Amino acid sequence: MGYPAGMLRRFVLASLPVCALLIASACSQPRLIVDSPTPAAEVPGLSSDAQAPAQPTPEQIAQWGGLAVIAQPYIQYLFAPPEIVSGKAQAPPTDVRPSTLQLMDSVAPNKRLKLTPLPSTDRTVAIAFQETTPFRQRWGAIMIPAERHLFAEFAADRSLGDWLIVVDDVIVTGGKDPVPLTAYRWPRSIVEQYASCGIPMSLQIEDCTHDFYGGGETVFVIRSGNNVGQ
Repeated sequence: MGYPAGMLRRFVLASLPVCALLIASACSQPRLIVDSPTPAAEVPGLSSDAQAPAQPTPEQIAQWGGLAVIAQPYIQYLFAPPEIVSGKAQAPPTDVRPSTLQLMDSVAPNKRLKLTPLPSTDRTVAIAFQETTPFRQRWGAIMIPAERHLFAEFAADRSLGDWLIVVDDVIVTGGKDPVPLTAYRWPRSIVEQYASCGIPMSLQIEDCTHDFYGGGETVFVIRSGNNVGQ
């Protein structure tokens, strides 16, 4: 939602067709659920002699980039590689990072905007934005400026981490909401390029913003179905 659906975007979709995702989104009231992954030893029905996923190497973790965890309604690793999705490799440890909380605190509070810190891998900021908006008002009018403030803050401080993950959604009251819960991921270099180009604090979509979203990764977050990573 941070990037208008009418603009051309590059999407990496999860296991459901786009049409199914849009229908599910329009018919449901989204609620972001945050949880921590269940250890394999505690998963019901998993025998003790089952082959455990391999521990990832430092090289794999670096190649995978930043990951985040949500439960919507089951545990999903956003932007997880095939090795994690298939269960062949164990996901790196995730936690709500101090840098995530620091950036959340920098966003001005608004009664129509809810921010949720997400567990993420080391040196990864992960925050969910949820705006509540009446059907006839401009969607994202509160959320988009808040997200752009966060982009600028992240770009200005390299100690905050190497990856930025944003999950956003708009709860539309008094009408249908056809926009699914969406997650974005950027490496620090792309966020810094956006800041250097010029981050507009308004709702304007200009070349810098177009290039910023084009340089990141985007997924629709599945709300129902089998447990699938992105």
